[in-house]
Amino acid sequence: MQYVHEETNSLDERCYKNFDLTPEILMEHAGLALARAVKKKLTCKKSALFVCGMGNNGADGIVAARLLYGAYTVSIYLPFELKSELAKLQLKRAKKVGVSVLNELIDADIYVDALFGVGLNRPLDELTCKLLKTLNAKQGYKIACDIPSGILNDLTLSSVIFQANETVTMGALKLGLLNDTVKDAIGDIKVANLGIARSQYETPSSNFLLRKSDLKLPIRIKKNTNKGTFGHVAIVQGSKEGAARLAGMGAFHFGAGLVTLIGEKPKKLPIYLMHSETLPKNANVIVAGMGLEMPFDEPALKTLLLANNLPLVIDASLSHHPLITEIIASQKPVVLTPHPKEFSAILELTCKEKISVEMIQQNRFKHAKHFSLAFPHVVLVLKGANTIIAHNGELFINTYGTPSLAKGGSGDVMSGMIGALLAQGYTPKDAAISASLAHALVSRTFTCNNFALTPMDICKGLKWL
Repeated sequence: MQYVHEETNSLDERCYKNFDLTPEILMEHAGLALARAVKKKLTCKKSALFVCGMGNNGADGIVAARLLYGAYTVSIYLPFELKSELAKLQLKRAKKVGVSVLNELIDADIYVDALFGVGLNRPLDELTCKLLKTLNAKQGYKIACDIPSGILNDLTLSSVIFQANETVTMGALKLGLLNDTVKDAIGDIKVANLGIARSQYETPSSNFLLRKSDLKLPIRIKKNTNKGTFGHVAIVQGSKEGAARLAGMGAFHFGAGLVTLIGEKPKKLPIYLMHSETLPKNANVIVAGMGLEMPFDEPALKTLLLANNLPLVIDASLSHHPLITEIIASQKPVVLTPHPKEFSAILELTCKEKISVEMIQQNRFKHAKHFSLAFPHVVLVLKGANTIIAHNGELFINTYGTPSLAKGGSGDVMSGMIGALLAQGYTPKDAAISASLAHALVSRTFTCNNFALTPMDICKGLKWL
């Protein structure tokens, strides 16, 4: 896992105070990292244009241009009058070594956005929006310095965002780079050191970026085992029985020893899935909500879910039903797996807050953390382009998901996978993290096109992780 920070000004200040570093030293290292990224895309026949703003983000771009000049064709475009004293100093140095400073936009092979950093606190004006539209229309490779211009420090967006192929962010990962709304604008993210190792620059954070190494597969180590060793997942089947079947397949393929669908006998069931009209006595976890169309037998379902101590995985239709408040109030271990619309319904039912899907998507982190603090015994898996696992004020962000997962049934499979890990002894948080990672990473193993992946392919792909 890697720390993710809501802001980094305090980390810069800590460098000044604790390590006797200066803003200029940090700026030189930021410029060097940016120059290295540009250099990888440059040849003697290619050119780079640094579009620099009036503050210290612009100064980082000016430093990078100065470092590259002489060996490569680079120039600086300044659309605004400089305000930062350090930016003015860096421009003076760049001019002395011969860097061309332009008063109009020119064509180049590489465009570097050094207009605004993470401190942007206002929507961009019409002139800047027009500039970004022009840059976005250019054919060259695009690199953003720290964060693409147009992303505000409160994670809201201007009407136009610089569309980067690559973002070189300074010092540490920023939360603003990981929101769903900017996934198409940031490109590949690289973190630049600022004169000290990243581990020295950073302080502990309650936000984490998940890495592949955080995936803990349910590999079977013990040899003296039987099917009961690996748990029994009970899945509530609704009127749309295919959803429960997919969840069952996900649970079975992810290591559960036994999987039973509860409800009316389905018309067709894979031979490795069992059926029962009642909760099996040896069940270890209950998965419910998928395919559960309303109206349903609410008293019976309430008894099934709450008249025992089994952990729950709750998905889909139950997010919209008042029963969700009793489930959470029961203090049972619960994993919720909503998409944003379902999460909006959960917030209204449990927190009495009417928050639209648009507002949730604008700042998913804030709403997920707020919910997790209100209900610390619940693990929230907020699905999206970047899935968030929230628990007791901590956020774990999974960025490995691909558009191929945007299919009906994909989420049902993941709910079953979470249930499988709970049945095998994982904590609710660890089950949610590892199932989410496995689910996303499977989608990356397929070499076919990105529109034909099916939920069954996800189940099959688990064999090769």
